[in-house]
Amino acid sequence: MRGFDTTEYKERIKKARELMKNSGMEMLLITSPQNFRYFTGLDSYFWESPTRPWFVLISLNNDPIAIVPSIGKTAMQKTWIKNIQTWQSPNPEDEGLTILQETILSIKNQASIGCELGKESFLRMFIKDFNKLNHNLPEHKFIDASPLLWKLRIIKSEKEILKIKKIISIASQAFDELKNNINIGQSEIEITSIMKKSLLNLGADHISYMSCTSGKGGYDQIICNPTEKKLSAGDILMIDTGTTFDGYYCDFDRNFGFGNIAASAQMAYDILWEAAESGMQMIKPGNTCADVYNAMLKVINKNSPISNSVGRMGHGIGLQITEPPSIMSNDHSLLQENMIIALEPCLEYAPGTMLVQEENILITKNGFERLTTRTPKSIPKIN
Repeated sequence: MRGFDTTEYKERIKKARELMKNSGMEMLLITSPQNFRYFTGLDSYFWESPTRPWFVLISLNNDPIAIVPSIGKTAMQKTWIKNIQTWQSPNPEDEGLTILQETILSIKNQASIGCELGKESFLRMFIKDFNKLNHNLPEHKFIDASPLLWKLRIIKSEKEILKIKKIISIASQAFDELKNNINIGQSEIEITSIMKKSLLNLGADHISYMSCTSGKGGYDQIICNPTEKKLSAGDILMIDTGTTFDGYYCDFDRNFGFGNIAASAQMAYDILWEAAESGMQMIKPGNTCADVYNAMLKVINKNSPISNSVGRMGHGIGLQITEPPSIMSNDHSLLQENMIIALEPCLEYAPGTMLVQEENILITKNGFERLTTRTPKSIPKIN
C-alpha cells in the first residue's frame, strides 16, 4: 500500500498533541517537506520549487489545517486533511502570510507556537515572512519544536518499518548483483548508472543521493558525485546510496576492489568489518549511541596502524536520509525499540586514504535486526 490509512496519521496527531501539552505548546507550525508529509501524507516533489511555501497548523483541539498555494489544493484534497485554505500564488508580496496569520488568530489570540527551528530542522518559508509573523502576532510566542518532532519521528511505526525494510531489501539486492555487471575500465558514472537502473527495475521510487568515489587502495572523501574517472587495477570503488520507496530511505554503501588491491587496504577493510560486528553487538534498547560508537572505535584504534580521528559513525534514517540520533562519542541518546539507524564505521588508514562500511539496523525489543545483507567479509573483486 502506498501511503498510510487515516488511522496512522490520526495516531501521529494524537501523539503530537500529548507532547505539545507536556511542552506547554498550543500549536505546531509545519513547513518542511518531510514533516509536512509525516502529518498529511502529501507525496510530491513539487517541493523542489522554492517559489511557494506550504503550511500545516496543528492545534490541541482543532483538526489540522493545511494552508497551501492554490496549485496544491487538488493534491491536498487527496489526503486525509479536510480543512484546506489556499491563496493565489506566486504572490511575492504575500505568499500565504495573511491567511496564515488569520488562521492562527482564529484558533487562539494568544498562544505558544512550535516551529522547526532547532536540531536537524529548518523553516521552509521566507525568513522575512517569519520575522513579520513574529512582529504581527506579538501575543504569540514562537518556540523551537524540533525536540518534540524528533521524539515523534525517531521511533518508527510498524507500517513505516515495512516501507524501510522494502527499500533496504531492494538496495541490498542491487548491490549484491552489481559486481556481476561491472568491469575494469568502466567509469564511475557508467557504474553508478548501472546501479541506478537496477534500483529502479527492482522497485525503488527515487534515487535522490548516490555518491561515488574511487582510488588506489581507497579514497579521500565519501560525499561527491561520480566522475568520468575510469577504474583500473588496484582501485577501490565505493558507492553510497540514499534511495527511497514511498518516501522512506535506505542509506548504506558497498566497496568493490578492482584487480589486485594493496594488502594494507584489505587489512583496513577487515578492521572495519570487525568494528561493525562489535558495534552491532552493542545495539539494544537501553544502551546509548556513545556505547555503540565506542565499541567500534575500540576495534579501530586497536588495529589501525595510525591514529584515527573521525566524527560520527552512524545516524538515524527514515523520511530523511540522515536523522537523529548520531552514533558518536558525545551523543548519549538511549537506543529504543523501533529506531532504525545506519551504522557506519570509517577509517583513514593512511594519510588521504580512507575506507567506510555501512549497515542499516532496526532496534528490536531485545537487540537488533540487520536489514541490509551483510557487507561481504572479503571485498568483492572485479577482474
